[in-house]
Amino acid sequence: MRSYNNKFNFICILQEKKIKNLTYIKPIIKIITDNEGSHTRVINYLSKTDTTIKTSQLKDRNIKRRIRYVWLETSLYTNITFARSLWNIQNNKSILKQQNNYMPIGQLFIKNKSDIHKEINEIYICYCKDLEKKLKFSGIIWGRKYILNQKNNSYVMIQEFFSPNLMFFN
Repeated sequence: MRSYNNKFNFICILQEKKIKNLTYIKPIIKIITDNEGSHTRVINYLSKTDTTIKTSQLKDRNIKRRIRYVWLETSLYTNITFARSLWNIQNNKSILKQQNNYMPIGQLFIKNKSDIHKEINEIYICYCKDLEKKLKFSGIIWGRKYILNQKNNSYVMIQEFFSPNLMFFN
């Protein structure tokens, strides 16, 4: 599987505070982008199926950071979200030892009884030719970037790119 790293062309980047004031965005997009809970659970609810994670790439950039690229897909093998996460290894040593490449990040922190806070930074519209081929779709892709924090320490920066297939669950 490809990682689609650095192949996203951003059309519009909105700071999270500004999107709450936009009234012309479809409700389903607002639910997905504004959600501060588990994205995996939102997919389960909207699609009425279980969500699985397929790791496409996992690599250590250097001693201090790890990058993880995954696809979240429904039990019907429909790709729903492409996500990449950048882990601060110094803050996550104990958690990373237990990391299962098929486990959602939120469940990993719950398993470790970590009290985390999700801080949504950006919501954006972009396109990616390679991703369009994979999804068999041509058009814009919504996404968001957020950071998981614990006690003022930054643990994980996550970027999620939502398949247009997710927008059909109403």
